[in-house]
Amino acid sequence: MAEALIFHYRKQETFLNHCNPATKFLSVIILCILLVSSSLLGTSLISAILLLLAVQQHLPLRQYKRELRFFFILMALIGLTDYLANYQWTSTANALLRFFSIILCGMLLADSTSPDDLARSLGSILNHIPLINGWRIASGIELTISMLPMIFDASLEASVARKARLENNRHPYRAIIGLTTSIFSLLLDKAEDLSIALEARNFNPDKIRARLPYKKVDLLLILLVIGLVMLIRMV
Repeated sequence: MAEALIFHYRKQETFLNHCNPATKFLSVIILCILLVSSSLLGTSLISAILLLLAVQQHLPLRQYKRELRFFFILMALIGLTDYLANYQWTSTANALLRFFSIILCGMLLADSTSPDDLARSLGSILNHIPLINGWRIASGIELTISMLPMIFDASLEASVARKARLENNRHPYRAIIGLTTSIFSLLLDKAEDLSIALEARNFNPDKIRARLPYKKVDLLLILLVIGLVMLIRMV
């Protein structure tokens, strides 16, 4: 079930999978900062490049259609509120593409990056900053990223269970409360299982881990991002 859900890592032999997690993390931050101030043309260009990367990554968007409904609802709300605030279609389109690009960045990063590898890469960098326990911060990031897919797992499990029990949905408020309660209960169970698993493995957030090497693909990714930044600034 988990492998068909959004924000799960998939081991593949692709361009992004071969890149160092720190390089991908930095690229995502740069793109998100760039999206904040880019015009509609610039945002469209970033979206197009991200879509090409999604195709190259073989991102299973059809399998994600259940989870993507939530983001489509958010996009509709963002588009409606932006249009009512500005009454400009260009501004609304830019806001929608900006949100789409940010979500796609997160999907590409999660799909191509193991939480453990990300912690190993970020921890080795952050630990060189004075007065900062880089490995503890990296471990916190790793656990946070590991928890995110659990939300979608729990949502799918609760939804399938309610359909299997043929529960009555004639009262929408009661159905929403029941579904939310089931999801929250499942999340608590999954969090407890994760805690027990970490204790069984003697998980130490301060433990120093082996640093992942940088490759030629990392230089290529950085050059691609720099070129994109320069191109966006010109349009």
